[in-house]
Amino acid sequence: MSRLALRIARKLDLFGEEVAINGTTHIKAFVQVLDTGRMHAYLDDTEAAVMVRPGLLLITSDDAALAVNDTLTRDGRTFTVRKVSTERALGEMVVKIAVMS
Repeated sequence: MSRLALRIARKLDLFGEEVAINGTTHIKAFVQVLDTGRMHAYLDDTEAAVMVRPGLLLITSDDAALAVNDTLTRDGRTFTVRKVSTERALGEMVVKIAVMS
């Protein structure tokens, strides 16, 4: 794991919210409401048009078990992972970003 990935993992451990994926797997993540600007950074126009709002943007470690169609329940609402992107720095995976609706 790169130094940057280790730093991000420490920040997730300190400040991240613990979330349950599919009701069983617990991961630490930063969870944000998905605004229109960020939505278009990760989704094309067709995908953005069918998003149920408000969506969520979930940022977690690169080794988190997270895939399309996984679910997360938060504040009494169930969200489904629509897209997962693995972000890299200097050729190494650093974080996973999931778009949820």
